[in-house]
Amino acid sequence: MEKGFRPDQAHQAPLTESATRSAFLRLQERNGLVTPDQVTVVIPVLNEREAIAKVLDDLKQQGFEKILVVDGFSDDGTREIAESKGAVVMQQHGAGKAGALATAIEVIGTPYLVVIDGDCTYKAADIHRLLGPAAKFDEVIGARTQGRTNIPALNRVGNWLISKSFKLLFGEPITDVLSGMYLLRTDKVRELQITSTSFDVEVEIASSIASSGRITQVPIGYGERLGTQKLRPRDGGRIIGTLFWMAYYYNPVLLYGALTSLTAIPAVGILAWTIYERLALNVWHSGYALVGSVLFLVAIQGVAVSMGSLMTKRSENRIMREFAKLRHDL
Repeated sequence: MEKGFRPDQAHQAPLTESATRSAFLRLQERNGLVTPDQVTVVIPVLNEREAIAKVLDDLKQQGFEKILVVDGFSDDGTREIAESKGAVVMQQHGAGKAGALATAIEVIGTPYLVVIDGDCTYKAADIHRLLGPAAKFDEVIGARTQGRTNIPALNRVGNWLISKSFKLLFGEPITDVLSGMYLLRTDKVRELQITSTSFDVEVEIASSIASSGRITQVPIGYGERLGTQKLRPRDGGRIIGTLFWMAYYYNPVLLYGALTSLTAIPAVGILAWTIYERLALNVWHSGYALVGSVLFLVAIQGVAVSMGSLMTKRSENRIMREFAKLRHDL
């Protein structure tokens, strides 16, 4: 008989997919990782009948059973389709996507929630990527690094500008602050006072957590949308306005410094013109030269203030992370 072999092993059936998943989840729990049963998946919807059934089927195949569909009074049968798939459906109060999230936050009983759009652009399998670092962070954003061609060109440019501004104003290297898939710690998000009424809610939440908590991102994919695009060009202006309002609220010194540093633009233009006039026409505009010099000095001051505020904020974040780590170890 082969060494180490027992006769009863010859009749054991291979592990099924569900058994393998259960074993994996038990291993996650023992290692202190967040598991699907600790998560409620929140799906804000408005007229998504073409996609909602596929989204729900995908979530259940990945082991996510706690699903809350928040309906913004759809008139195309979205709610009925979701109910037929066994999902819990609530009608939202408040306006826009922000109202849907506020409605969900009031009733969720799990330690974590994951927000996912109901248009089939996100895959449930990617939620497992969010769960990995979830125990150490208040928000985990799914950064769309694959399938970006499915994002309209104008939206990609706007997202890039907003994410760069977010990094500058809050000192966090988030590259996709407008992603529609993200995980939140329930008790943390309940501390926030959400005032947004539309798609700017992602920026408001990320700004609040970047200022008072811990935020990170993981790479995910992005698929082709089913149904009608809801995000409009004018929403970009609303999102940028929210971003600057949150910066003013949480880090006004940095915002002041960043805006002040923009005086370098007219300063360089004025100084360049005066130098050209002096060299080409032998005409010296002392008044304009003085104005340009003053503006340039103001810009330098703004840069210095911004850098000082940014360094202070990053030091504060590092200290908060160390405190959180010590608290976790104890």
